[in-house]
This record gives sequence, structure tokens and C-alpha cells, in this order.
Amino acid sequence: MTNFKILLSNLKFKIQNSKFTNIAHFIAALTNSAWGAVLGLVVFLAALNMAAQLFYIRLDFSEGQIYSPSKASRRILQSLEDPVIVKCYFSRDLPQPYATYRDYLKDLLRAYENFGGKNFEYRFVTVSDDAKFKSEALSMGIAPVRLTYIAKDKYEIKDGFMGAVLLYRDKKEAIAVIRDVNGLEYDLTSRIKKLVSKEPRVVGLLRGKGTEGMGPELAEAVRENYEIRDVDLGAPAAPVKMLLVLGPRERFSEGELARLEQMALAGVPIGFFLDSKNVNMEGGAFFASPAETGLDRLLGHWGLGLKKGFIMDLQNQNISIQQQAGPYVINNIVSYPPLPIITKLSRENPMTREMDQLTLPFVSPISTDGVKNARLEILAETTRLSWMKANLVSLSPYADFSPAPDDPRGPFAVAVFLEGKFPALYSSPPSEIAKSTPAAAGSWLKESKATTRVLLVGTSKLVDQNIAAGLSNDVFFLNAVDALSQDPDLVAVRSKGAKLRPFTLALGDAARQIVKLGCVTLMPILVVFGAFARFNKRRQWKQRISHAFQNG
Repeated sequence: MTNFKILLSNLKFKIQNSKFTNIAHFIAALTNSAWGAVLGLVVFLAALNMAAQLFYIRLDFSEGQIYSPSKASRRILQSLEDPVIVKCYFSRDLPQPYATYRDYLKDLLRAYENFGGKNFEYRFVTVSDDAKFKSEALSMGIAPVRLTYIAKDKYEIKDGFMGAVLLYRDKKEAIAVIRDVNGLEYDLTSRIKKLVSKEPRVVGLLRGKGTEGMGPELAEAVRENYEIRDVDLGAPAAPVKMLLVLGPRERFSEGELARLEQMALAGVPIGFFLDSKNVNMEGGAFFASPAETGLDRLLGHWGLGLKKGFIMDLQNQNISIQQQAGPYVINNIVSYPPLPIITKLSRENPMTREMDQLTLPFVSPISTDGVKNARLEILAETTRLSWMKANLVSLSPYADFSPAPDDPRGPFAVAVFLEGKFPALYSSPPSEIAKSTPAAAGSWLKESKATTRVLLVGTSKLVDQNIAAGLSNDVFFLNAVDALSQDPDLVAVRSKGAKLRPFTLALGDAARQIVKLGCVTLMPILVVFGAFARFNKRRQWKQRISHAFQNG
């Protein structure tokens, strides 16, 4: 035992007098210093990142958890009866930022796999120059895309594949090109929901009466989840899950109004996107003319009305106009009150719950004074600094839209949702229906068979692709389709990526410029003042220490 103690003493003496002493001192000093804390944090984060690569770990502190699958996606994944397989096709060596799309998609699919369990799996296929892989990608519905990027201070062009296909039983749905990661969760979840749906979902679109179309891009977005079927009110109603009435310009007959009401009484939700006046924008000349459709009689029976006039608002969208100055064409950005930006949106209804703003071109106020014994929701309202122009003909950007003393003042309701049970306005078939369809009287509804659900928006121009009113309008329209079709899951997933942060106060130009300047300069000024305060406090501390030593 004595020999062992002597051996330990000799070993301790050698360590204390060797180069390890300096290393020990260095480690001790590093541990007690700020640099040591930074190094420890870096090591910890690196270890955490490695663990995240091996195991599914995600901490999402963003508002609304926009980087994690929503509750709706989780619910759909957990209810899968059979496996859904996602095959992702990406070209090798994609340039930035496209290379990050693959990583983002992989992270999202790992999260899906975590909630889908054995009924969800994904694979990545690297598409090389081999014709076999390209042929497979094309057969799955993945389209090649031309990518433009900057390399070595010049623009380069490269063809590549960035897409995915979802397989379920004997069905498949393709995302031909992943152009952006925003909305990718919706693209995946909506296609999964469409694959597992056991019956087709049909959206009716009223044709004739001078109605507006949706535009090819918006129609394609609707067709991703629904079948669009034209509805003619001149014939018995076709079976549809809901009906859209987009900007009719011609008058409805009594028979057509009666058939429209019968659909509502039978429980078919109807979305009315109506104009109080027709706006002609051809040739750049904006003129308004009266719109007489006869729908005000049916809407009035439910307690709703569309006032004849346009809303102007100080909170509006700027537009670009061209002016000829000699041989030159000058583009000017001007404020345009007929394009109000709506920021007062319902936080209860799924159509607008996750949205922050809408731009409703040439919108008219909605009257709700006659609503009785029904549930009414105001989905969107203008600001208190809005006003209505009733007798407006010219909508030229050069026109004077200033409020007159007798102009009605806001806020105005511009989108409402109504549901309830109502007696029939047409308690028996009108003569034109009775003559053409004698058997209609036997099945004619005299009151609501199911809850009547009506959406009324004071403009149809929000679906006009020729008016650049923003992505939020498309999101709102698609949300309306989902909500009226009683599919709140898709509403929740789509709206998650539609967060905007508009300036909600209606200010004049001078005040707005002051606020913008403050947002740019305030933070640097605070940092400088904070650094100066810290420096001054530290200098005073040193002076106190020095003074204490001198007096001690």
C-alpha cells in the first residue's frame, strides 16, 4: 500500500510539472470565460443538429407553427386506411435556391411520416442524365422545368426536375413542379385528401346571365380538389355540393330565381359574388353602368341587400398608370381609393380566420338590416375612413374621388355569411316552371329542408385575373369554396401560409412616410444608444473601482 501511494505521488508530481498543466489551465480559463460559453453553445447546437438528422425532432416557435404540419394535416394522416406513398423526383446538383427545396420537402415528409405511421412513406429519386430516370419522371406526371440562376457573375440556365407524385391504391396525384415551398403543405394534404375521398366533390358554377369566369389559374386551383360542373337555371338543378354565382350582368327570370331559391332551401350552399354596377375596363377607360339582375328580390327575402354605389377608402392599393410625355412613356404610382384594402376580418369564420387582409376592387356595401331569425357573420369590413360614392360613372385614376358632405361614411360590411331556415319566397312553382315541368309541384319546397347557407361578397372583381389585387384574394376565394363545401380542413391548411402584416392604421401620406422612416432608423438608433449607455455604465464602474483602491 505504501509503495502504491508513493507511485501516485510521483505521477501527480510529473503531471503538475508537464505540458499538461498548461492545457489544464487553458481549459479551466476557457470554461470560466465568455468565449468558453460561446464554444459550449456551438458544440451543443452541433450535437442537437446531428441528433435531429438521426431522429425526428422539431421545435417550432413560429406564430401558428407554420413550419410544422397543421392539426388538419395530422388528423388526415392519422385516419389513413391504406398506405400513401410519395415519390419525389429531383435532379442532381440543383443550383440555389432550388437545392433547398429538396431539404424542405424532406423535412416536411419526415413530419408526415411521424404522424402517418405505417400508412405513410416517402422516397426520393435522383433524376440523372440517364434516359430511364427521365422517362420514369415524365410517366409519373413530373414536368421538366428550366431553372435560371446566377453563377460566376452571370446568368445560367439549367433544365431539371423538381416534383412529386402521391400514390394511393390504384390512384395517383402529381405535383408536376415545386416552384415554391410556400403552400407545399397544402399541396400535399389536399392531394392526399383527394386520393382518399370516396366520392367526387362537385362545385357548381352558374353559367349564362353574363356571369364572370374564374380565370384559368383559379379554375385550375379549384380543380385540384373539386370537379367543376356548369349549372343552368333553365333546367332542373344538377347535383352539386355548392354553387358559385360570379358577377351576373343580365336579369334573372322568375323561374330562374325560384330554382335558385329551391337549391338554397334544399341545403346547397351558395356563394354570391355580385356587382351593384357593371364596370367596363376595356381600353383602359373605367366606366360604371347600372346592373339590374333581379337578385335583390331574393337577397332581400333573406334580409340582405347590395347598395348601389362604390366604396372609397383612404386605406387602398396603389396602381401604376402610364402617361405620355413627348416621346417618352412615364409610369406613375398613384393611390386608387376604389381598391380598398380590407384589414378588419372575422377571426371566427374559417374563411378569414387566418388572413390579415383582402383587396376588394370596386366593392359595394352590403345591407344586413333585414336579417331576422338567422345567424349572420360579418366577414369583412372597411375602415372608418371609407365613404360611398353612389352616382359614380367614371372610375378613371385621374377622377376626383374626394368625399362629399352627403356621402355615407364607413365602416361598411363588404362580405357576410348567413345561415338559417327560411320560408320560401316562391311557395309554388312560377308559371314558366309549371308549364315546362308539371311534376315540379310535387317536390316543391315551401321552406328550408336543411339549413340555408349563403355567402355574399360585394364584388366579383376579386376573381378577375386582370386586376392584380394580391394572393390573398385567391386564398379567400378558395377558402370560401372549401368552407361552403364544408371542408374546414383544407381552409386551415391553406390559410396557414397566407399570413401578411399590413399596416392597419389609415394614415395620410406624410404620417405614413414618418412611420416608414421610423421603422428603418429606430432599431439602429436604439442599438447605438444602448451601446453608449453600456459603455458609460462600464466606465463609471471602473471609476468607482479605481477610486476605492486609491482610498483604500
